[in-house]
Amino acid sequence: MSASDDKALGSWYGMAVGDALGQSVKGLKPETVKQYFKTVDAYHDVKPYIGKGVKRYRMKGLYGVQTQTALALSEVLLTTKKPEPEAVADVLMRMGANGPEGYFGVFRRPEGCFYKTVESFPNRTAVARSNEPYAFGSTFSVAVPIAAYMKRNSVTFRSQCVEAARLFSRHPWEIVGTVLTGFLVTRCLDLQPASSPGALQHLFGDAAEFCEEIEALLQAEHGDVWHAVEKDPQVFSKTFRELETRYEPGQRDALGKWIAENASHFTGLDIVHPTQGHALSLLPFGLLMLVEMTGGFEAVLTTTLNHGREADKLGALVGAWAGALYGFDAIPDAWRSGLVNAKEIKARGEALARRKNMKSDKDLIAMELGLTNKEAEERRKFLPKETKKAGKKSTPLDDLWMEEESRDTISQLKEDPYKWRQFERDKAKKKRDRRRKPGFSD
Repeated sequence: MSASDDKALGSWYGMAVGDALGQSVKGLKPETVKQYFKTVDAYHDVKPYIGKGVKRYRMKGLYGVQTQTALALSEVLLTTKKPEPEAVADVLMRMGANGPEGYFGVFRRPEGCFYKTVESFPNRTAVARSNEPYAFGSTFSVAVPIAAYMKRNSVTFRSQCVEAARLFSRHPWEIVGTVLTGFLVTRCLDLQPASSPGALQHLFGDAAEFCEEIEALLQAEHGDVWHAVEKDPQVFSKTFRELETRYEPGQRDALGKWIAENASHFTGLDIVHPTQGHALSLLPFGLLMLVEMTGGFEAVLTTTLNHGREADKLGALVGAWAGALYGFDAIPDAWRSGLVNAKEIKARGEALARRKNMKSDKDLIAMELGLTNKEAEERRKFLPKETKKAGKKSTPLDDLWMEEESRDTISQLKEDPYKWRQFERDKAKKKRDRRRKPGFSD
Protein backbone atom coordinates (compact mmCIF):
# COMPACT_ATOMS: atom_id res chain seq x y z
CA MET A 1 0.00 0.00 0.00
CA SER A 2 1.35 3.44 -0.93
CA ALA A 3 1.97 6.11 1.70
CA SER A 4 -1.01 8.07 0.36
CA ASP A 5 -3.31 5.06 0.62
CA ASP A 6 -2.01 4.26 4.11
CA LYS A 7 -2.92 7.75 5.30
CA ALA A 8 -6.34 7.61 3.61
CA LEU A 9 -7.00 4.27 5.31
CA GLY A 10 -5.76 5.82 8.54
CA SER A 11 -8.36 8.59 8.34
CA TRP A 12 -11.20 6.09 7.86
CA TYR A 13 -9.99 3.59 10.44
CA GLY A 14 -9.06 6.36 12.86
CA MET A 15 -12.63 7.64 12.73
CA ALA A 16 -14.01 4.22 13.72
CA VAL A 17 -11.39 3.76 16.45
CA GLY A 18 -12.06 7.21 17.90
CA ASP A 19 -15.81 6.60 17.85
CA ALA A 20 -15.44 3.21 19.57
CA LEU A 21 -13.00 4.50 22.20
CA GLY A 22 -15.32 7.39 22.96
CA GLN A 23 -18.33 5.18 23.62
CA SER A 24 -17.18 4.19 27.11
CA VAL A 25 -16.79 7.81 28.29
CA LYS A 26 -19.63 9.41 26.36
CA GLY A 27 -21.60 11.71 28.64
CA LEU A 28 -19.08 11.57 31.50
CA LYS A 29 -17.34 14.55 33.06
CA PRO A 30 -13.52 14.62 32.83
CA GLU A 31 -13.30 14.05 36.59
CA THR A 32 -15.48 10.95 36.29
CA VAL A 33 -13.44 9.65 33.36
CA LYS A 34 -10.31 9.94 35.49
CA GLN A 35 -11.99 8.31 38.50
CA TYR A 36 -13.32 5.31 36.56
CA PHE A 37 -10.66 4.70 33.90
CA LYS A 38 -7.72 7.02 34.76
CA THR A 39 -7.23 7.64 31.03
CA VAL A 40 -8.81 6.57 27.74
CA ASP A 41 -5.91 4.49 26.47
CA ALA A 42 -7.97 1.38 25.69
CA TYR A 43 -11.47 0.15 24.93
CA HIS A 44 -12.90 0.23 28.43
CA ASP A 45 -15.59 -2.04 29.85
CA VAL A 46 -18.53 -0.03 31.25
CA LYS A 47 -20.20 -2.94 33.08
CA PRO A 48 -18.96 -2.01 36.58
CA TYR A 49 -20.29 1.55 36.20
CA ILE A 50 -23.79 1.02 34.85
CA GLY A 51 -26.13 2.97 37.08
CA LYS A 52 -23.16 4.89 38.51
CA GLY A 53 -22.79 7.52 35.81
CA VAL A 54 -23.08 5.24 32.78
CA LYS A 55 -26.77 4.98 31.97
CA ARG A 56 -26.74 2.44 29.15
CA TYR A 57 -24.64 -0.58 28.33
CA ARG A 58 -22.20 -0.18 25.43
CA MET A 59 -20.28 -3.08 23.99
CA LYS A 60 -16.54 -2.79 24.50
CA GLY A 61 -14.77 -1.80 21.27
CA LEU A 62 -17.93 -1.30 19.22
CA TYR A 63 -18.45 1.94 17.29
CA GLY A 64 -21.72 3.88 17.21
CA VAL A 65 -23.89 5.96 14.92
CA GLN A 66 -21.06 8.28 13.76
CA THR A 67 -19.30 5.42 12.01
CA GLN A 68 -22.56 3.75 10.98
CA THR A 69 -23.64 6.88 9.09
CA ALA A 70 -20.27 7.04 7.34
CA LEU A 71 -20.63 3.34 6.47
CA ALA A 72 -23.98 4.04 4.80
CA LEU A 73 -22.45 6.75 2.64
CA SER A 74 -19.39 4.65 1.80
CA GLU A 75 -21.68 1.81 0.72
CA VAL A 76 -23.18 4.06 -1.96
CA LEU A 77 -19.87 5.71 -2.85
CA LEU A 78 -18.08 2.41 -3.46
CA THR A 79 -20.97 1.00 -5.47
CA THR A 80 -21.82 3.97 -7.70
CA LYS A 81 -18.63 6.09 -7.46
CA LYS A 82 -20.81 8.98 -6.32
CA PRO A 83 -22.56 9.50 -2.97
CA GLU A 84 -26.03 10.26 -4.33
CA PRO A 85 -28.09 11.61 -1.39
CA GLU A 86 -31.22 9.70 -2.42
CA ALA A 87 -29.30 6.42 -2.44
CA VAL A 88 -27.72 7.21 0.94
CA ALA A 89 -31.19 7.98 2.33
CA ASP A 90 -32.43 4.61 1.08
CA VAL A 91 -29.60 2.77 2.87
CA LEU A 92 -30.26 4.70 6.08
CA MET A 93 -34.00 3.94 5.93
CA ARG A 94 -33.29 0.23 5.53
CA MET A 95 -30.84 0.39 8.43
CA GLY A 96 -33.53 2.01 10.57
CA ALA A 97 -36.31 -0.40 9.60
CA ASN A 98 -35.56 -3.38 11.85
CA GLY A 99 -33.62 -3.89 15.03
CA PRO A 100 -33.80 -5.17 18.60
CA GLU A 101 -36.09 -3.65 21.22
CA GLY A 102 -34.84 -0.34 22.55
CA TYR A 103 -32.90 0.53 19.38
CA PHE A 104 -33.72 2.55 16.29
CA GLY A 105 -33.19 -0.17 13.72
CA VAL A 106 -29.53 -1.18 13.72
CA PHE A 107 -28.33 2.24 14.89
CA ARG A 108 -26.55 2.44 18.21
CA ARG A 109 -27.25 5.49 20.39
CA PRO A 110 -28.38 8.00 17.74
CA GLU A 111 -29.50 11.47 18.75
CA GLY A 112 -33.11 12.54 18.46
CA CYS A 113 -32.31 14.79 15.50
CA PHE A 114 -30.86 11.81 13.62
CA TYR A 115 -33.97 9.75 14.31
CA LYS A 116 -36.21 12.59 13.08
CA THR A 117 -34.10 12.98 9.95
CA VAL A 118 -34.26 9.33 8.91
CA GLU A 119 -37.96 9.12 9.75
CA SER A 120 -38.62 12.19 7.57
CA PHE A 121 -37.14 10.72 4.36
CA PRO A 122 -40.35 9.06 3.07
CA ASN A 123 -42.37 12.26 3.60
CA ARG A 124 -40.02 14.75 1.95
CA THR A 125 -40.91 16.46 -1.32
CA ALA A 126 -37.20 16.42 -2.17
CA VAL A 127 -35.44 13.58 -0.34
CA ALA A 128 -32.02 15.21 -0.64
CA ARG A 129 -33.15 18.39 1.15
CA SER A 130 -33.57 18.33 4.91
CA ASN A 131 -35.91 20.68 6.74
CA GLU A 132 -34.20 20.08 10.09
CA PRO A 133 -32.33 23.23 11.25
CA TYR A 134 -29.93 21.59 13.73
CA ALA A 135 -26.22 22.21 14.22
CA PHE A 136 -25.06 19.62 16.74
CA GLY A 137 -22.06 18.28 14.81
CA SER A 138 -23.97 15.09 14.12
CA THR A 139 -23.20 14.86 10.39
CA PHE A 140 -19.48 15.64 10.34
CA SER A 141 -18.45 12.00 9.86
CA VAL A 142 -20.20 11.69 6.46
CA ALA A 143 -17.43 13.79 4.91
CA VAL A 144 -14.69 11.35 5.98
CA PRO A 145 -15.35 8.62 3.36
CA ILE A 146 -15.62 11.28 0.63
CA ALA A 147 -12.26 12.74 1.67
CA ALA A 148 -10.60 9.31 1.93
CA TYR A 149 -11.92 8.45 -1.53
CA MET A 150 -11.04 11.70 -3.34
CA LYS A 151 -7.93 12.62 -1.30
CA ARG A 152 -7.91 16.25 -2.41
CA ASN A 153 -9.93 19.43 -2.26
CA SER A 154 -11.76 20.10 -5.52
CA VAL A 155 -15.02 21.55 -6.83
CA THR A 156 -16.49 18.03 -6.99
CA PHE A 157 -15.32 17.24 -3.47
CA ARG A 158 -16.91 20.38 -2.03
CA SER A 159 -20.14 19.81 -3.93
CA GLN A 160 -20.47 16.21 -2.75
CA CYS A 161 -19.82 17.16 0.88
CA VAL A 162 -22.41 19.95 0.74
CA GLU A 163 -25.01 17.60 -0.76
CA ALA A 164 -24.26 14.93 1.85
CA ALA A 165 -24.68 17.44 4.67
CA ARG A 166 -27.91 18.85 3.21
CA LEU A 167 -29.45 15.40 3.44
CA PHE A 168 -29.33 15.75 7.24
CA SER A 169 -29.61 19.46 8.05
CA ARG A 170 -30.33 22.81 6.44
CA HIS A 171 -28.40 24.77 9.06
CA PRO A 172 -25.45 26.60 7.41
CA TRP A 173 -23.19 25.89 10.41
CA GLU A 174 -23.76 22.14 10.21
CA ILE A 175 -23.15 22.16 6.46
CA VAL A 176 -20.00 24.31 6.62
CA GLY A 177 -18.69 22.20 9.51
CA THR A 178 -19.27 18.96 7.60
CA VAL A 179 -17.43 20.18 4.50
CA LEU A 180 -14.63 21.58 6.68
CA THR A 181 -14.24 18.18 8.36
CA GLY A 182 -13.57 16.58 4.98
CA PHE A 183 -11.27 19.40 3.89
CA LEU A 184 -9.10 19.02 7.00
CA VAL A 185 -8.78 15.30 6.24
CA THR A 186 -7.43 16.17 2.78
CA ARG A 187 -5.03 18.74 4.28
CA CYS A 188 -3.72 16.24 6.83
CA LEU A 189 -3.14 13.71 4.05
CA ASP A 190 -0.62 16.16 2.55
CA LEU A 191 1.12 17.11 5.81
CA GLN A 192 3.90 15.53 7.81
CA PRO A 193 3.42 14.88 11.56
CA ALA A 194 4.32 17.79 13.80
CA SER A 195 7.38 17.56 16.03
CA SER A 196 6.42 20.41 18.37
CA PRO A 197 3.21 21.98 19.68
CA GLY A 198 1.90 24.65 17.34
CA ALA A 199 3.77 23.40 14.26
CA LEU A 200 0.38 22.90 12.59
CA GLN A 201 -0.92 26.30 13.66
CA HIS A 202 -1.43 27.25 10.02
CA LEU A 203 -4.41 24.88 9.95
CA PHE A 204 -6.49 27.53 11.74
CA GLY A 205 -5.85 29.96 8.89
CA ASP A 206 -6.44 27.24 6.30
CA ALA A 207 -9.75 26.41 7.97
CA ALA A 208 -10.84 30.06 8.08
CA GLU A 209 -10.03 30.58 4.40
CA PHE A 210 -11.82 27.40 3.37
CA CYS A 211 -14.89 28.30 5.45
CA GLU A 212 -15.07 31.64 3.66
CA GLU A 213 -15.13 29.79 0.33
CA ILE A 214 -17.91 27.43 1.44
CA GLU A 215 -19.92 30.27 2.96
CA ALA A 216 -19.69 32.13 -0.36
CA LEU A 217 -20.76 28.94 -2.16
CA LEU A 218 -23.82 28.54 0.06
CA GLN A 219 -24.78 32.18 -0.39
CA ALA A 220 -24.50 31.95 -4.18
CA GLU A 221 -25.92 28.47 -4.87
CA HIS A 222 -27.89 27.47 -1.77
CA GLY A 223 -29.87 30.55 -0.83
CA ASP A 224 -32.45 28.58 1.12
CA VAL A 225 -29.67 27.33 3.41
CA TRP A 226 -28.01 30.72 3.72
CA HIS A 227 -31.22 32.26 5.05
CA ALA A 228 -32.41 29.17 6.96
CA VAL A 229 -31.69 30.63 10.40
CA GLU A 230 -31.47 34.10 11.88
CA LYS A 231 -27.98 33.50 13.28
CA ASP A 232 -24.83 34.73 11.49
CA PRO A 233 -24.09 32.19 8.70
CA GLN A 234 -20.41 33.27 8.55
CA VAL A 235 -19.66 32.33 12.12
CA PHE A 236 -17.23 29.49 11.32
CA SER A 237 -14.83 31.63 9.29
CA LYS A 238 -14.94 34.32 12.00
CA THR A 239 -14.29 31.77 14.73
CA PHE A 240 -11.22 30.30 13.06
CA ARG A 241 -9.81 33.74 12.20
CA GLU A 242 -10.06 34.68 15.86
CA LEU A 243 -8.65 31.32 16.98
CA GLU A 244 -5.68 31.79 14.65
CA THR A 245 -4.97 35.16 16.27
CA ARG A 246 -5.39 33.93 19.82
CA TYR A 247 -3.45 30.66 19.55
CA GLU A 248 -0.31 30.20 21.62
CA PRO A 249 1.26 26.80 22.36
CA GLY A 250 0.50 25.53 25.85
CA GLN A 251 -2.69 27.56 26.29
CA ARG A 252 -5.10 24.69 25.60
CA ASP A 253 -7.32 25.22 28.65
CA ALA A 254 -7.65 28.97 28.13
CA LEU A 255 -8.42 28.53 24.44
CA GLY A 256 -10.94 25.79 25.24
CA LYS A 257 -12.70 28.20 27.56
CA TRP A 258 -12.74 30.85 24.83
CA ILE A 259 -14.18 28.36 22.32
CA ALA A 260 -17.07 27.66 24.70
CA GLU A 261 -17.66 31.39 25.30
CA ASN A 262 -17.53 32.10 21.57
CA ALA A 263 -20.04 29.34 20.80
CA SER A 264 -22.29 30.54 23.60
CA HIS A 265 -22.16 34.10 22.24
CA PHE A 266 -23.12 33.18 18.68
CA THR A 267 -25.71 30.54 19.53
CA GLY A 268 -27.40 32.24 22.46
CA LEU A 269 -27.14 28.94 24.34
CA ASP A 270 -25.41 28.26 27.64
CA ILE A 271 -22.29 26.46 26.39
CA VAL A 272 -19.90 26.08 29.31
CA HIS A 273 -17.54 23.41 27.95
CA PRO A 274 -16.00 23.13 24.46
CA THR A 275 -16.90 19.43 24.50
CA GLN A 276 -20.64 20.12 24.62
CA GLY A 277 -22.63 18.90 21.64
CA HIS A 278 -22.64 21.83 19.25
CA ALA A 279 -20.96 22.25 15.88
CA LEU A 280 -19.44 25.58 16.88
CA SER A 281 -17.71 24.12 19.94
CA LEU A 282 -16.79 20.57 18.91
CA LEU A 283 -15.04 21.27 15.62
CA PRO A 284 -12.80 24.16 16.78
CA PHE A 285 -11.88 22.24 19.93
CA GLY A 286 -11.08 19.11 17.94
CA LEU A 287 -8.75 21.06 15.66
CA LEU A 288 -7.16 22.74 18.68
CA MET A 289 -6.34 19.30 20.11
CA LEU A 290 -4.80 18.17 16.82
CA VAL A 291 -2.62 21.30 16.60
CA GLU A 292 -1.64 21.38 20.27
CA MET A 293 -0.82 17.71 20.89
CA THR A 294 2.30 15.93 19.67
CA GLY A 295 3.44 12.37 20.24
CA GLY A 296 1.46 10.55 17.59
CA PHE A 297 -2.04 9.23 17.02
CA GLU A 298 -2.44 7.70 20.49
CA ALA A 299 -1.44 10.86 22.37
CA VAL A 300 -3.77 13.10 20.37
CA LEU A 301 -6.80 10.84 20.69
CA THR A 302 -6.30 9.85 24.33
CA THR A 303 -5.91 13.46 25.47
CA THR A 304 -9.02 14.46 23.53
CA LEU A 305 -11.18 11.62 24.83
CA ASN A 306 -10.16 12.23 28.44
CA HIS A 307 -12.49 15.24 28.27
CA GLY A 308 -15.51 12.91 28.02
CA ARG A 309 -18.94 14.42 27.27
CA GLU A 310 -19.48 14.23 23.45
CA ALA A 311 -16.56 11.80 23.25
CA ASP A 312 -17.97 9.75 20.37
CA LYS A 313 -18.28 12.78 18.09
CA LEU A 314 -14.90 14.20 19.12
CA GLY A 315 -13.29 10.78 18.85
CA ALA A 316 -14.57 10.26 15.31
CA LEU A 317 -13.55 13.79 14.32
CA VAL A 318 -10.05 13.86 15.80
CA GLY A 319 -9.49 10.19 14.94
CA ALA A 320 -10.12 10.92 11.26
CA TRP A 321 -7.74 13.90 11.21
CA ALA A 322 -5.02 12.20 13.26
CA GLY A 323 -5.32 9.06 11.14
CA ALA A 324 -4.86 11.14 7.99
CA LEU A 325 -1.88 12.92 9.53
CA TYR A 326 -0.03 9.94 11.06
CA GLY A 327 -1.30 7.07 8.89
CA PHE A 328 -2.87 3.68 9.55
CA ASP A 329 0.36 2.12 10.81
CA ALA A 330 0.55 4.74 13.59
CA ILE A 331 -2.67 3.48 15.19
CA PRO A 332 -1.70 1.26 18.16
CA ASP A 333 -1.97 -2.48 17.46
CA ALA A 334 -4.25 -2.99 20.47
CA TRP A 335 -6.66 -0.39 19.12
CA ARG A 336 -6.64 -1.85 15.62
CA SER A 337 -7.18 -5.44 16.74
CA GLY A 338 -9.57 -4.56 19.58
CA LEU A 339 -12.03 -2.75 17.33
CA VAL A 340 -15.16 -4.86 16.92
CA ASN A 341 -15.71 -5.71 13.23
CA ALA A 342 -12.15 -4.63 12.46
CA LYS A 343 -11.83 -6.80 9.35
CA GLU A 344 -14.85 -5.28 7.62
CA ILE A 345 -13.98 -1.73 8.63
CA LYS A 346 -10.48 -2.16 7.22
CA ALA A 347 -11.78 -3.75 4.00
CA ARG A 348 -14.04 -0.76 3.36
CA GLY A 349 -11.24 1.65 4.20
CA GLU A 350 -8.86 -0.03 1.76
CA ALA A 351 -11.52 0.10 -0.94
CA LEU A 352 -12.01 3.83 -0.34
CA ALA A 353 -8.26 4.52 -0.32
CA ARG A 354 -7.71 2.60 -3.57
CA ARG A 355 -10.99 3.72 -5.16
CA LYS A 356 -11.86 0.14 -5.97
CA ASN A 357 -14.86 -2.07 -5.42
CA MET A 358 -15.06 -3.52 -1.95
CA LYS A 359 -14.12 -7.19 -1.51
CA SER A 360 -16.59 -8.35 1.09
CA ASP A 361 -19.32 -10.94 1.23
CA LYS A 362 -21.11 -9.20 4.09
CA ASP A 363 -24.20 -7.12 3.48
CA LEU A 364 -23.94 -3.84 5.40
CA ILE A 365 -27.39 -3.99 6.98
CA ALA A 366 -27.11 -7.65 7.96
CA MET A 367 -23.64 -6.97 9.37
CA GLU A 368 -24.78 -4.03 11.50
CA LEU A 369 -27.93 -5.84 12.61
CA GLY A 370 -25.81 -8.73 13.88
CA LEU A 371 -23.60 -6.36 15.88
CA THR A 372 -26.55 -4.46 17.34
CA ASN A 373 -28.34 -7.70 18.24
CA LYS A 374 -25.23 -8.89 20.03
CA GLU A 375 -24.96 -5.67 22.02
CA ALA A 376 -28.70 -5.77 22.83
CA GLU A 377 -28.38 -9.34 24.08
CA GLU A 378 -25.57 -8.36 26.44
CA ARG A 379 -27.44 -5.20 27.45
CA ARG A 380 -30.45 -7.17 28.66
CA LYS A 381 -28.35 -8.58 31.49
CA PHE A 382 -28.02 -5.07 32.92
CA LEU A 383 -31.59 -3.87 32.54
CA PRO A 384 -33.37 -3.33 35.87
CA LYS A 385 -35.70 -6.21 36.64
CA GLU A 386 -39.37 -5.36 36.88
CA THR A 387 -40.78 -5.93 40.34
CA LYS A 388 -43.86 -8.07 40.35
CA LYS A 389 -46.82 -6.46 42.07
CA ALA A 390 -48.98 -8.66 44.27
CA GLY A 391 -52.21 -9.39 42.45
CA LYS A 392 -55.36 -8.04 44.00
CA LYS A 393 -58.00 -10.47 45.14
CA SER A 394 -60.67 -10.74 42.50
CA THR A 395 -63.97 -9.19 43.37
CA PRO A 396 -67.25 -10.88 42.50
CA LEU A 397 -68.94 -9.13 39.60
CA ASP A 398 -72.08 -8.22 41.59
CA ASP A 399 -70.02 -6.72 44.44
CA LEU A 400 -67.80 -4.79 42.00
CA TRP A 401 -70.68 -3.03 40.36
CA MET A 402 -73.13 -2.88 43.26
CA GLU A 403 -72.14 0.68 44.16
CA GLU A 404 -72.46 1.90 40.59
CA GLU A 405 -75.69 0.22 39.62
CA SER A 406 -78.43 -1.00 41.93
CA ARG A 407 -79.75 -4.51 41.47
CA ASP A 408 -83.13 -3.09 40.49
CA THR A 409 -81.56 -1.00 37.73
CA ILE A 410 -79.65 -4.00 36.40
CA SER A 411 -82.80 -6.12 36.23
CA GLN A 412 -84.54 -3.34 34.30
CA LEU A 413 -81.63 -3.09 31.87
CA LYS A 414 -81.77 -6.82 31.16
CA GLU A 415 -85.31 -6.38 29.90
CA ASP A 416 -84.08 -4.00 27.17
CA PRO A 417 -81.49 -5.78 24.92
CA TYR A 418 -80.15 -2.52 23.44
CA LYS A 419 -79.64 -0.87 26.85
CA TRP A 420 -78.11 -4.05 28.24
CA ARG A 421 -75.51 -4.22 25.44
CA GLN A 422 -74.71 -0.55 26.03
CA PHE A 423 -74.33 -1.25 29.77
CA GLU A 424 -71.97 -4.17 29.07
CA ARG A 425 -69.84 -2.01 26.78
CA ASP A 426 -69.63 0.78 29.37
CA LYS A 427 -68.76 -1.73 32.08
CA ALA A 428 -65.95 -3.20 29.96
CA LYS A 429 -64.63 0.28 29.25
CA LYS A 430 -64.56 1.14 32.95
CA LYS A 431 -62.67 -2.04 33.76
CA ARG A 432 -60.17 -1.31 31.02
CA ASP A 433 -59.68 2.23 32.31
CA ARG A 434 -59.12 0.91 35.82
CA ARG A 435 -56.33 -1.33 34.56
CA ARG A 436 -54.68 1.31 32.41
CA LYS A 437 -55.11 4.27 34.73
CA PRO A 438 -54.87 3.43 38.42
CA GLY A 439 -56.99 5.84 40.37
CA PHE A 440 -59.31 6.37 37.41
CA SER A 441 -62.74 7.56 38.40
CA ASP A 442 -65.81 8.52 36.49
